[in-house]
Amino acid sequence: MLDSTAAFPIHNLKYGDTSLISHCFTKKYGLRSFMLKGILNGKRKTVKKSLFQPLSHIEIVAQFKNTQNLSFVREAKLLTPYQSIPFDIRKNALLMFLSEILYQVLKEEAESNPQLFEFIRHSFIWLDQHENIGNFHLKFLLELSRHIGFFPNIENPDHAYFDLESGSTTPLLPHGLHLKTPLKSQWVSLLGTDFDSASTIRLSKLERAELLEQVITYFRLHLQHFSTPKSIAVLNDVFKHF
Repeated sequence: MLDSTAAFPIHNLKYGDTSLISHCFTKKYGLRSFMLKGILNGKRKTVKKSLFQPLSHIEIVAQFKNTQNLSFVREAKLLTPYQSIPFDIRKNALLMFLSEILYQVLKEEAESNPQLFEFIRHSFIWLDQHENIGNFHLKFLLELSRHIGFFPNIENPDHAYFDLESGSTTPLLPHGLHLKTPLKSQWVSLLGTDFDSASTIRLSKLERAELLEQVITYFRLHLQHFSTPKSIAVLNDVFKHF
């Protein structure tokens, strides 16, 4: 069935000398894979390689099948032109890192999930429009956990510990992996905010790196086959200088 849908490219794989396979999270069909034949030789006028940069917000016209086999893209166009992201090394590092995480997380999203799609769309519009972005990835990942089923329980935010394995605060020292103050308090603060408020939370570079390590640990504990993204080293290195 020929149809159009909004989409976010999240992972590209070179195929032969001139083609790409692009894994995209689509609004209508969930995660789908597309064959982009000849896109690397620049001869395709209706489908440009630049549209399939990680987390570009695009519209795809393709022949969608009932199975998860490769579809061929007929046309593609940009829906939301980013104004600052292409020129900001910090924002580019964030896109590379978060697209790697989303590729792992969304492998199970074979069906449409409009709420998750809209969360991603609004998040990257916010990123494009703001400069105080040091905590963006932390807030994004914690909110992402809400959409995939293991959002932390902070019903009792004053409890002394956050148990990473149970995903909740507790007054008793957990036997397993956990957070304690000050990281626990910062974790709770991030959970109780939106992106605007999260950007005002003061964190040192070391605290931010430690919190990111704990968020990644939280994902590993609650998602099968989740591994630490390779691009985390690049992200941490970039943010050392800001």
